[in-house]
Amino acid sequence: MGKLERITAEVPVEMANGIRAAVGAGAYASTDALVLDALAHWLDGARPAELSSEDLRTLLAEGAEGEGMDADAFFDRLDQEIGALHHPSAKAE
Repeated sequence: MGKLERITAEVPVEMANGIRAAVGAGAYASTDALVLDALAHWLDGARPAELSSEDLRTLLAEGAEGEGMDADAFFDRLDQEIGALHHPSAKAE
């Protein structure tokens, strides 16, 4: 990695809490390490702006064919998983 540059970004409180929880749980050494890892994954993958209209249509069609989930059940599960990050002794179902 070359020279470093500081960039400041505002994120939703939930996202900031998730970042702190991941660092606190030992998944990352620091918030910097987590953000660098996330950006590396993003830069390595296909970004929507780089996908053709046909590629986007294909991805949307594939997603529409998948199994759906009730929104309340999805968010309940997500809340459990996030809670487990904040309290590692709690187990998500």
